Amino acid sequence: MLTRSLSRKLSLDAFMTTLILVEFAYELTGSTVHEWLGISMFLLFVLHGGLNWKWFTALFKGRYSGLRITTLLINSAVFLSALLMVVSGVLNSDLQFSLTHVELDLLSREFHTAAAHWFLILTGIHLGMHWKMVMAEGRRVVDVHQPSRQRSFVLHATTCAILVTGIYASFERGILSKLVAYYSFDYWDFGESVAGFFIQYLTIMGLYACLAYYALQAYKGYKNPFVRTFFWLRSTCDGFCRRYCTTSMREQAD
Repeated sequence: MLTRSLSRKLSLDAFMTTLILVEFAYELTGSTVHEWLGISMFLLFVLHGGLNWKWFTALFKGRYSGLRITTLLINSAVFLSALLMVVSGVLNSDLQFSLTHVELDLLSREFHTAAAHWFLILTGIHLGMHWKMVMAEGRRVVDVHQPSRQRSFVLHATTCAILVTGIYASFERGILSKLVAYYSFDYWDFGESVAGFFIQYLTIMGLYACLAYYALQAYKGYKNPFVRTFFWLRSTCDGFCRRYCTTSMREQAD
């Protein structure tokens, strides 16, 4: 049964997600706000780990299945990207320089940007791997217990919209070049919609959350419509190829 503890954890995660998106609007918020929000993010990240301390205590217990190993690798990657993001942020911090008058510009801003975008994507994957729990809590909050075709259609249509928009936004924002530290910060286009900026970054995170979720469902063998469609297409193609190859071999033999 879902508890108040889980509700608090998910509320914290939602707040952290909001801060992550605001952090990407560096040119809009300015350096000082960006750095104070970064400090807040770090503290919330520590709190998130503290609230999930049971996961850490279970690391050396039980058998490691393929799924458990994957989860461990994803969580470790999230932690590593967050650590690199914090360290590179401190080394490039204007606030740190104003307090200590020591310049620690040892890592480029491009490195900080790369770590931040890896953190965004890995957080999306982490979210996708726990999406069933999120949806279960959402149904509890709105008191929905019975399945509905209309609701299912809306959810699947929303998923498709997130996938399409996320792919478009990934190209529009040059995510690949940022992941490989090709360049650092964008220049803010003041003619651009602020809401559109945040929606694009939210759908980029949502894109990887969706991919992780459906990959997990495929791994577990759940009867999801998207998963059934994928395996139907694959089996159809395999059957066609086998039939075509068998016919060709018989014709050659004759």
